[in-house]
Amino acid sequence: MPDNNNPFAAPKLEALPFHFPTGVNWETLIQRLEAQLWCASIVGGSGTGKTTLLQQLIPHIEARGFQPVLFRLPAESSMRDKERLPDKLREVKAPGFILLDGAEQLSTRHWLSVRAAATHSAGFIVTVHRSSRLPVVLELETSHKLLDTLVGELTGGKLPDDEAESIFHRHRGNLRDCLRELHDRWAG
Repeated sequence: MPDNNNPFAAPKLEALPFHFPTGVNWETLIQRLEAQLWCASIVGGSGTGKTTLLQQLIPHIEARGFQPVLFRLPAESSMRDKERLPDKLREVKAPGFILLDGAEQLSTRHWLSVRAAATHSAGFIVTVHRSSRLPVVLELETSHKLLDTLVGELTGGKLPDDEAESIFHRHRGNLRDCLRELHDRWAG
């Protein structure tokens, strides 16, 4: 079956709206960011939706008159990538706004250079796996119920009883990996 018919294909996953924790929505997130003077972190483990949230945050930041620039530091980033990052960040000046996905990849030495390089931007939001360095505006967690909800939005149906919970635990709560498994199953 072609991938474009797979309900778990990347374009379909990217089109899903972000699911906030209870009591949080775009308005409250923006208020929290404003209260931190647009300098904060979003915390969560692998596959909790940090990258998705950061990407979907872009139009909300643009609506405030900022010009967001997204930088990514994947786990396989080289030392050279980390050392070049401050030079790239220095180019972003207000109303430019830095969104840095994967800041947990930075050692303290690299972090200090990155943080200093971001001082002339209008804002600096990072994603990390654990609380540190910047005030936390949102902490993300996953659940098998959220996995079930996403499957329902993608397929219009449900997984068999206890299947979402089984997949969720097998992948230790990493929804990205759960959805990859479902993608591969669908592909047969």
